[in-house]
Amino acid sequence: MRLFGQAAALLALSFLPLSGLLTTPLCSAEPGGHDAIPWGAMYAPLDAMKMLGMTGTFGYYRGARGVRQLLADLETARSSGIKLVVTLGDVRPSAYADQRGNIDMTKVKNELNPFVVAAEQLTPFIESGTMWGIRFMDEPHDPNGLPRGVTIDKGDLGIVMAYLKQALGKVRVGSTSPARYMVDVPNADWCFGQYCHRTAGRRGIEPIPYIREDAALAKRNGMSYIASLNASTNPVGNKDFFEVFKALAALPEVDFLTSWQWPQGDYPNSFEKRLADPAVKDLVEEVPRACVRERRQGTRSVR
Repeated sequence: MRLFGQAAALLALSFLPLSGLLTTPLCSAEPGGHDAIPWGAMYAPLDAMKMLGMTGTFGYYRGARGVRQLLADLETARSSGIKLVVTLGDVRPSAYADQRGNIDMTKVKNELNPFVVAAEQLTPFIESGTMWGIRFMDEPHDPNGLPRGVTIDKGDLGIVMAYLKQALGKVRVGSTSPARYMVDVPNADWCFGQYCHRTAGRRGIEPIPYIREDAALAKRNGMSYIASLNASTNPVGNKDFFEVFKALAALPEVDFLTSWQWPQGDYPNSFEKRLADPAVKDLVEEVPRACVRERRQGTRSVR
């Protein structure tokens, strides 16, 4: 999941009806005791999200400039009912870990320091739920830049998770790795499962059973679950893509639905590009309804 710059919204004419479809702000109470999980695509521009009725995305922030941008984005998101999973600091495992997968906490603290300094300013967004969660590190179960077969030490990653909570307060913390890895990371609160027809599909793994099984493991361990469908390097057609996306939205174990990723960058496709296909308009308009949940009492979201 590599990040590119924001893409301009393409969809003002084709999808104007969608902007009014989601009448309830993200995760707010609906009549009859229902809530709605966040849905959208990673790195989607907030202006496009507001226009299209999408309610959840990922952002990426580093350094002092990143703090300023994060605060501005959180304010926009709060006023629009959008939830953010924020990546704080360098996302690469190799930025913090040695060749055996051990994390250097000095490097971690140096990288996260601008956000720790701004903790008081971030607190209102954590308390309001606008900052749905924090991501630290991409794919520690299969770390880019480290020798093949090496994984990030789960105990070390758990220390980072504890540090984030100590520094920033009661906020969900996690990494973009599946439950089979994340449930053994101390202090982590959420897991992440992504499906791609190009990789899992050719091994005979179907998307709904795969995500359902991984999410169920997260739930058995008291963790939240983010489901993702690869839009960028996935060879499946747009109609099939959004059929699966809608089905993932309806899984009761899923707490946040996303897709890697909104901008196309150097990849053959993107969520933005798929969404612009007029043939999938009706399917996309069904997604918010699939995201509706019966309200759950006493669910633990932060461990």
